[in-house]
Amino acid sequence: MTLTDKFKEAVRRSNEIIMPFLLCVIIISAALNIYTDNYFDIYTAVAAVWTAALFALFSKLRKIRFGGLIYTAILIVLGFVPNLLISSREDVFGFVQWFFSAAEAVKTRPSFALLLIIMLGFFFASTVFYFTQVIYRSAAVGLISLIPFALAVKTATNPPVFYIVAASALNLFLFVFYSRKELLKNAKKSVSPTLVVYGDFAVAAVLLAMLIPKPEETPFYEKFEVFTNVFQFGGSGETTYQGDYNKYSGTAEDLLRNESKLLYIVSTAEPTYMKAQVFDTYNKEEGRWESTVSMDGSKNWEDKASLLNYEMLAEDVSQAAANDPSLYEKYPFAKTFDSVQDMETYSVIYPRDFPAVYVLAPLRIKNANVSSTNASYTARSDKGEVFTNLRHLPPSAEYIVRYYSEDVFSFSLIGRGLCDITMDEYRDFLRDVVQNTDDAYSAADAFYSEYLKAEEYRRSAATEVSPEIQSLADSLTEGLEYDYQKAQAIEQYFHNNGFIYDLGYEVPDGTEDTPEFFIFESKTGICSDFATAYTLLARAAGLNVRYAEGFVPDQGETPQPGIYYIYTENAHAYPEVFIPGAGWMRFEPTIADNSGNSSTTGDGNDADSYLVFVFTAVIAVFVIGIFLLMFILTPKIAEALFRTRISASKDNDKAVRLIYLRHLKALGARYEIDPLPLTAEETAEATITNTGIPLDPVTEPFTALCYGGKPVSEDEKAAAFECYKAQAKEMKKKRKDQ
Repeated sequence: MTLTDKFKEAVRRSNEIIMPFLLCVIIISAALNIYTDNYFDIYTAVAAVWTAALFALFSKLRKIRFGGLIYTAILIVLGFVPNLLISSREDVFGFVQWFFSAAEAVKTRPSFALLLIIMLGFFFASTVFYFTQVIYRSAAVGLISLIPFALAVKTATNPPVFYIVAASALNLFLFVFYSRKELLKNAKKSVSPTLVVYGDFAVAAVLLAMLIPKPEETPFYEKFEVFTNVFQFGGSGETTYQGDYNKYSGTAEDLLRNESKLLYIVSTAEPTYMKAQVFDTYNKEEGRWESTVSMDGSKNWEDKASLLNYEMLAEDVSQAAANDPSLYEKYPFAKTFDSVQDMETYSVIYPRDFPAVYVLAPLRIKNANVSSTNASYTARSDKGEVFTNLRHLPPSAEYIVRYYSEDVFSFSLIGRGLCDITMDEYRDFLRDVVQNTDDAYSAADAFYSEYLKAEEYRRSAATEVSPEIQSLADSLTEGLEYDYQKAQAIEQYFHNNGFIYDLGYEVPDGTEDTPEFFIFESKTGICSDFATAYTLLARAAGLNVRYAEGFVPDQGETPQPGIYYIYTENAHAYPEVFIPGAGWMRFEPTIADNSGNSSTTGDGNDADSYLVFVFTAVIAVFVIGIFLLMFILTPKIAEALFRTRISASKDNDKAVRLIYLRHLKALGARYEIDPLPLTAEETAEATITNTGIPLDPVTEPFTALCYGGKPVSEDEKAAAFECYKAQAKEMKKKRKDQ
């Protein structure tokens, strides 16, 4: 071999590994660009080194006996990498939010980027190496190259043109390079594989764009009810939102004239209602709720809020019973507290360009970490509203709220009868427990303090109701002894009497839009109508109830574990009732809307969106499946049709000619032989050289027919056909062996 030949061989071998390596680096760099917005940085360098190491490793594994087992072991070990890099639960939520928001909601951390490089890099290197070094598949390489761009669609970002051009160019280079190799002989004679590669690329891009909606697009078409006085609207034709405390509640109509906007992203294991503000008195003249209690609160609220835990209360009850053995006799229900389980959870809240004066507060919030907002403290009002010393929180500064789960009500308190007590029994019980506990600052004291403040709120927020509402409240709660029974009966009234949620409903001209009209006439409205009617009925029934505005997170059109969204249409109004034995408890009178969707999780067409997604996915899978099926089965179907045609043919002469020509074409494609200049004898020699099977049963009758005019007998046709099938079988066997 000359020096020139050696040089050419070295170039060929380097191209065989360098170009796939560069493609792999381009793919992972395109993915990293989504999160770092850099073409080249330290993460890109780490990705290149990691890819090079993997390519070297895979090259070694190909040459050793147990390479597959070693690869599997490495894959198993890599499964533990996420736990090493993001071990805490908060980090897991942070990574998920970082991944799906393109690093907008959470800044890129080294651990996040490193995890992406390790896991995606391993996948890209494995697949690109296999489909270029082991067996070349143009469609597979093209689809792998598409993944970063599908990720860009998912995160609502635009990949730089550089990566698109680079990935396309490298795919084209690999196609041309491998078209010269034995693995892709047909490519030398046709441009169809090229069209297949880029056709796959384009079709898959369109399908993925259809299947994966952008996260910041509004997931629902209909608007959910929200109170517009919580927001301030700009007059320049472009809506701006700002969360403020206001004297009056708002109405839904103003919000419907503005676009949907993403206000918050919430990372949590347990989504719950997030309160913004409580309104105290219903103003009949204005037809809306009014805040009559001044907005102030305690800076030390977390001390007592953290004690409002029923397991801690159970410990105080046990201690009080030890000091006063008559406690269980006076209050038999007190023993039940021992079996109560009260869980703590948290939510990480990411405002999206939404400055608000309030901190989103779950009902049983115990503390709020707002250190990243530069606020010096948080305070909480007696109504459960949480705010800071800042006029508005920074519009994109995350904070964390920790709270006790509301599941304790349904799973532990209600089912065990702890809510089947009167207000007087609850007051006396807490007072006796406080008096018989050794700790001056106990859970029992915190619950008792909550009770006293609730009673003070009842007196300050008294509201007169109409005789019609009073009469209905009396009939709904007649014969019921406990507050929980009454609150539940009023809630069920809205669910069982033909009420309709309809955002587009308008009161007829000449009719006054009052709670009475909603309750007794239209029975159609939005959540403010339901919450208003419930609150007035509950107060008429003697319950201590407050009217709250807030938000209900939902998972949007593309559910992601632990990730929830709060759009303007997720604003909600609902009542909170003070229940003896439980404290403040949320109720939900708003029923499903008129399209059958739950009003407590936003108004989107969840069922319709799901069906659209499923339908689109089915169509996409069907199209791709048909394409792959045809790509794989077309040669087999063509061969089967050919054999059927030969078997059924009555024209023996034509059958032998077809057999000879089809074998000649297969021989040329399989062994890189130009079949056009070959004579029958040369074809026979080339055949026996490559397959080892004589072609005489085909060439002899074919030559006699073409050059001597001798007709082909039935036996000669049958022998030629059997020879053809044996040749095809041998070619297939040798292709598999190679």
